[in-house]
Amino acid sequence: MRRRVAIMSTFLYTLLGLTVGASLHCSVRREISPCTCRVQEPRANAILVACERMVSFAQVVDALRDKFAPDTDISLRVAHSRLDDFANHTFQELGLAVTNLKLNHDNLSSLPESVFSGLARTEYLSLADNSLPVVPQHVLRQMPILKTLDIGRSRIQMITIADFQNMPDLQHLVLAGNDISQLEQSSMPNTLRHLHLGRNKLVHLNDTLRGLTDLEWLFLNGNQLTTLDGQLPLEGNKLALLHAGNNQLQKLPQELKSFILLESLFFQNNDLRNLGGTMQRARKLKRLHLYHNKIQELSSDEFLDLDSLEDLQLGHNKLTSLNGSLAPLRSLRCLNLTNNLLQEFSLQEIRGLRRLRIIDLSKNRISQLSGRMENLVEPETRIVELRLDHNLLRSLDGALMGVHGLQKLNLSSNLLEKIAPDDLIGLEDLRILDVSFNRLTTLEETSKTFLPSLEQLYASHNILTALKQDFHGLPVLCWADLSYNQIQTVERDLASKTRCRIHGLLGVLRIFLLGNPIHCNNQLMETIAAMEANYTKLHGIGHCQPINTGPTTAIVTASAA
Repeated sequence: MRRRVAIMSTFLYTLLGLTVGASLHCSVRREISPCTCRVQEPRANAILVACERMVSFAQVVDALRDKFAPDTDISLRVAHSRLDDFANHTFQELGLAVTNLKLNHDNLSSLPESVFSGLARTEYLSLADNSLPVVPQHVLRQMPILKTLDIGRSRIQMITIADFQNMPDLQHLVLAGNDISQLEQSSMPNTLRHLHLGRNKLVHLNDTLRGLTDLEWLFLNGNQLTTLDGQLPLEGNKLALLHAGNNQLQKLPQELKSFILLESLFFQNNDLRNLGGTMQRARKLKRLHLYHNKIQELSSDEFLDLDSLEDLQLGHNKLTSLNGSLAPLRSLRCLNLTNNLLQEFSLQEIRGLRRLRIIDLSKNRISQLSGRMENLVEPETRIVELRLDHNLLRSLDGALMGVHGLQKLNLSSNLLEKIAPDDLIGLEDLRILDVSFNRLTTLEETSKTFLPSLEQLYASHNILTALKQDFHGLPVLCWADLSYNQIQTVERDLASKTRCRIHGLLGVLRIFLLGNPIHCNNQLMETIAAMEANYTKLHGIGHCQPINTGPTTAIVTASAA
């Protein structure tokens, strides 16, 4: 989730032309107090000026009037302020060449036209987060070279054909988070490259976007759209990003077949039943998000030419089979299939996907794994994380033998009754293994498997009864959670061949035994002492008292549990 938020934030920062990282102070910073300023790197002749929590617009005028040279480009932000006297002043009084103007969170509900005189050089205007019921056409007329306009979250209800007339240079328009339910035909300028209509109340686009042949990014997310058929630009050859998530779409528009420059498609949280072969030719597509739909099947050629796709999100659908559809995805790095209806998974499905790093198959109905990777996947394939938790696996049948590069394996919440020696052979890079919430009665077989990199073992909530030589194949183990089993005895030889190492540094192996019916006797006390001497701590058996063993006295208290 964090990765998706970061991607969208990057898109929006670029869309709005925001600059981050500027740090050089400007020379008049003391003279303009309470406003602040800094140089807009790397342009030495551009200054960012911020006036926060001002008590009036007069205070802004007094602070900034004639403080900068007329040829200095000023980016001015007045935010979280009271501007009750707005109508009594003009921006022309500032004597500034304002190229970027942001009036955000100022509770503005009306904008007198006269106030905005003197803004003929303004290319960027943000009126976001105010209370404007309509697009302020009269204000926009004062800015003939405006390129970017942001009126997001401002309670606008309708877009008319007159709203953006006579704006020949407008390229970036943000109308997100309003109450827009209607778009008049031809109300959008044909010059637009980026358009954000997300989080409104649109049920239909009314052919408004058909003529936007230069459109590169289109955000339609969070509306009430049921169809996009015949609504996207007639010539969408430049469209690289389309975000239509959180709508009520039941199918994808056929126009997508001709949008060959698409790089990002977001259709999550809709009612899609299938993909209909709409994106087979999108050779530049890198991100495809289709989670939380009702997709039941994928055709074998669904992703025919998508050899640039890196991120495929198909979780929370109704897939019962992958039908060999993944084979063309040679650049795929992340595959998310969580919460589907898969009953079987064959590793043939990912044959040849050399860049694949994360596979999430959790919360399906998988009862069988097939297709050993040692035979079916090229050695260059290096899967880092495999999630198979919350399925119906009773055994692994050696299917994971030789999975190259695997570091994290989650098999929790299945029906596993045993782990055979062959199940984990060749997993030389495995660092984390989770087999908690299964039906394992012993880990003895793991002692016959050598896992030279395993640092963390989670095996809580099983039905283990004894710990003998289970860790003999785990030379660098540092963490073993065996809580809530039925363990009665722990033999002193358990960790005799283990010495915790994390990134090459020596540490202490910690074994957690809370919720087990451990026999507290002299043999256990001797085991505790021997393990202490071997840098191993048992936690969760605080009812046992320590014995005196000299400098290596074993003290296991309830607080250490």
